[in-house]
Amino acid sequence: MTEKTFTTVLHVQLNGTVLPDPLALRLVEGWVDSSVNVPAAFQLTFSDKDSKLTTKFPMLKIGAKVIISPFTDGRRGDPMMTGEVTALEMDSEPGSGRHLLVRGYDPGHRLLRNRRVEGYPNMTASDIVRRIAGQNGLKIGKIESTSAVYDLATQPNITDWDFLSRLAAENDVRLSFDNQGKLNFAGLDPASGAPSDTTPAAQSPYVLDFGANNLHSRATMTAAGQVRKVNVRGWDMRTRQKLQAPVPAVTSKDISADMTPGQVTLPFGASELTATHVPYTTLSQVTHAAKALADDVTGAFAELEVAITGNPELKPGTPIAVKGAGFPFEGKYTATGVRHVFASGDLYTTWLTVSGRQFRSLYGLASGGTEQAPPMPGVAVALVTNTKDPLRMGRVRLSFPWLSATYESDWCRVAQFGGKGGGGLLLPEVNDEVLCAFDRGSLEHPYVIAGLYNGIDKHTREPDNYPAVDPTSGEINWRSLTGRSGHTLEILESGGAARMESGIRLRTGRGRLHIQMNEARTSLTIHSDGSVDIRGTRSVDIEAGGDLSLKAGGNLSLKSGGAIEIDAGMAINVKAGLAFDVKAGGEASIGAGGMLALNSIGATTINAIANLTIDSATILVNAPAFSIQSAAPLVNGAPII
Repeated sequence: MTEKTFTTVLHVQLNGTVLPDPLALRLVEGWVDSSVNVPAAFQLTFSDKDSKLTTKFPMLKIGAKVIISPFTDGRRGDPMMTGEVTALEMDSEPGSGRHLLVRGYDPGHRLLRNRRVEGYPNMTASDIVRRIAGQNGLKIGKIESTSAVYDLATQPNITDWDFLSRLAAENDVRLSFDNQGKLNFAGLDPASGAPSDTTPAAQSPYVLDFGANNLHSRATMTAAGQVRKVNVRGWDMRTRQKLQAPVPAVTSKDISADMTPGQVTLPFGASELTATHVPYTTLSQVTHAAKALADDVTGAFAELEVAITGNPELKPGTPIAVKGAGFPFEGKYTATGVRHVFASGDLYTTWLTVSGRQFRSLYGLASGGTEQAPPMPGVAVALVTNTKDPLRMGRVRLSFPWLSATYESDWCRVAQFGGKGGGGLLLPEVNDEVLCAFDRGSLEHPYVIAGLYNGIDKHTREPDNYPAVDPTSGEINWRSLTGRSGHTLEILESGGAARMESGIRLRTGRGRLHIQMNEARTSLTIHSDGSVDIRGTRSVDIEAGGDLSLKAGGNLSLKSGGAIEIDAGMAINVKAGLAFDVKAGGEASIGAGGMLALNSIGATTINAIANLTIDSATILVNAPAFSIQSAAPLVNGAPII
């Protein structure tokens, strides 16, 4: 140890005022417990025989600002902590008397007072820390800039402390407060920064000499929980690729002792820890998570708990050297927790702990063994807030009215009839109520699995006023698929009180067009209030096993770019209510296998611009009058005169 005198006298300020002598004389004990894992805590114990301390000294109240400093060489040293009173307690025992306990924490306790459901889009962890610190009125100390940008970092109804601690773990830094009460979001100093473990304790306050200043010690090195490699896996839905980031776990930057994590695992062969409990979606995320996981694993292979004569120079995050502990415990460590204890009549004692991210306390047992984010184990209702997916992947954004009035999810996928090169796409509209599930219970990763009807949003209209459920049998009468404009595909079932006819019907929103396939009648009906257009780039065939009828309320037109052929196995009947006109641009031929009769109630005229030839075995003309007019009539090649 360096040659300094440490006393058990504490210097305490409450709301900027030093303890008055009458109150200071009643201070019988005090301790400060600081950590890089949880807010620092303190306790001041005053003798209160008449239970009037809080009345005589109104500064003893919840909310009072507290600065606790030690005396070094008769002078006040740097603060060990800056905090706030959060609790007052009266403790009375027949043997020891009545005492007033004043308890509190550093400003980090403010981060434990708020649970939020909040989204932080397109921000880094360091940006988020600054924002939340401002929301809580906290002073900022050392904030290490982080590079990973979150599309949307979600605080899923957890405290600000737990949320920032999660961000710290993902980015391999620590969340803590310094002795000035300023928020730090930074990595610990590596153990390599400690003095050499051969340095005498008298020359450095950062050497723990088990033969000189040690009062109690416990050192542990274990292979339990240690692995040769860690791996974090995920899935990138944008590229449809698996993600993984294997990282060696054989050294620790926080512990540099006679043995390494890699050496303690050698006798047991290869081993690997794979983390899949968080649905990571980018390579950057799995890489950062894997490095942080490796540090957590290796940081737990050795633990240290040492009590020494009081040393206010020791703080959480300080690299220290361990001397005189024997192999394999000697080396360099980074302290994760320090507790300073001052008691009347007792030696000022400092307890130093090295425990990685594990916090060895009642607080740690109560809170450290559970997930920081409460899982969402089932399904939940949500409202669609946005459908304009920038990647055009059919994703939507959601709000959860039962959870928060302001939170909006990141873009989430909608369950479809999916498939490579096939399937379908049915997207909900903005403000639709939907049912969603959560990937591994994470609020940050919802999936829409169905749409929901409610007392306001009703289901598809009932076809022909038939109820969806038969009131007698309980059978389903119909099922349908309908768009926003009312365009509908209906699957109709037969039977039941509704006496519907089984089939399938397509109809537009206003009913102006419909196509119905009636299974009972084996009929197909196509109806349009406007026109129907049937076209084929090559051929169009219409074939009927029975009669085929073409009807038109107006004109009926048959046009062809080539020949038109009408072939009937029996008679062809062509009737016209008025004129009947048959024209040919070239030759016209009328042939009959039997008799050919041309009948007319009125006159019949045969005109030819060129010759008119009638060729027959016999020509019979039977008429009261018969006239042939010609410029030069010929019979058998000779003129008729």
